[in-house]
Amino acid sequence: MNVIIVGAGNVGSTSADALSKAHDVLIIEKDPEKVDNARASINASVLHDDGSNPKVLEAAIDRVDADVMLSAVPDDSLNLFICLMAKRIKPSIITVACLRDPDYIVKTAEEGEAGIDILVSPELITAGKIEKLATLENAVSYDDVSNLGVALATFRIRRNHGPVGKVVMDLPLPEDCDIIAIYRGDSVILNCETAEIHADDRICVLGSHASIEQVNKIVGIDKEAKEFVILGASIVGIEVAKSLLKSGKKRFIKIIEKDENLCRYASRELDNAIIVNADFVDPSVLRSENVHRADVVISASAMDERNLLACMAALRFGTKKIISKYSKREYEGIFKYTGIESIIGYHRVISNEVTKHLVFDDRAILNTGHEGEYFFASVLDKHSILVGNRLGDVNMPEGMRIAAVMRGGEPIYPHMDTMFMPNDKVLVFTYMANPVEITRLLGQKTPLGL
Repeated sequence: MNVIIVGAGNVGSTSADALSKAHDVLIIEKDPEKVDNARASINASVLHDDGSNPKVLEAAIDRVDADVMLSAVPDDSLNLFICLMAKRIKPSIITVACLRDPDYIVKTAEEGEAGIDILVSPELITAGKIEKLATLENAVSYDDVSNLGVALATFRIRRNHGPVGKVVMDLPLPEDCDIIAIYRGDSVILNCETAEIHADDRICVLGSHASIEQVNKIVGIDKEAKEFVILGASIVGIEVAKSLLKSGKKRFIKIIEKDENLCRYASRELDNAIIVNADFVDPSVLRSENVHRADVVISASAMDERNLLACMAALRFGTKKIISKYSKREYEGIFKYTGIESIIGYHRVISNEVTKHLVFDDRAILNTGHEGEYFFASVLDKHSILVGNRLGDVNMPEGMRIAAVMRGGEPIYPHMDTMFMPNDKVLVFTYMANPVEITRLLGQKTPLGL
């Protein structure tokens, strides 16, 4: 496909980087500095012009015969306008609007309103991931694969947890889930059915949303998370607070924000939350607000530096669970170095969401956050060695695991006697796997990026 992306900021450049692996991409950007950065770092054509100008849009669409228009400028209203203009210029074009403010969410073509085909809201997706991590007491990472109806969650196993010392196949897991990997130190165990679970292991579980919650209980809940402190009244922070308050459970929510105007806005949006006007980067503020007593501290400001400092202070005070977002991918390693496990990268959210919508079928791929680790779907045809064989009879390449089989729209968690059939969609989990061996097994090329 030929894709036009308007805007080379964080969202636009990340989208271009993901899509350029599978499609021809043209970026339109009016800021000279962003133009230079895009030309230097992305395998895409870059046009230095104003993408909100209808004449520029028309010329670009005609020049590359665009199939997709993705608008990712900082102004939500402009993103909607650019998509609507693109539809007027070429009605068959697929339009994707990246929106930050939930107030700008509109109905899509699928919902009966012509103009916008796909909406991508990194803020809302990030807020949803944070809310899940906050309420799954033992989870350190969470990815919702909504288009397949499953989720991936990684749980930290503590010394006092029930699974310690037990073999994976003996755990009382729900039928609609499976442990697909065990992280132990720097090693990853994929053939884990006969592995014994140790303290400090992290187990990666694929399953339905209900089963993920059940696994969290099986691991063991010392204390249900009820007290949440959110640092920063950003869009993400407020949306997380809204989700936590909507649960119907009795929860205590406190937001700490330095900006008075944001505090006033948060007070209007949230009836049952406490809003504190203070600088959460100041350790004395965190101490006076008893942050160490919170079940979960969520750092959700728009500035990575402030999130990092606040998390380090909360870590020092002994806060039980800390979750943070970050925008620049360079901060990922820094957060991990400090020992903060539950971090959500804005760039990874964007990349996964754009890939899910615009890189289709067997090439759809999810980067789960660990180096060299991927989760993807592949439809089996007659060329696949798997077809007609049972799982136990297949010589699986090192670093590869068949996590589930989608058949008739429902996931099957395979056992050794599971037979693979033509048109099965297999969900594959890999870690440092050899793409050539995976291609040989599946009978088709591995997803781009693997």
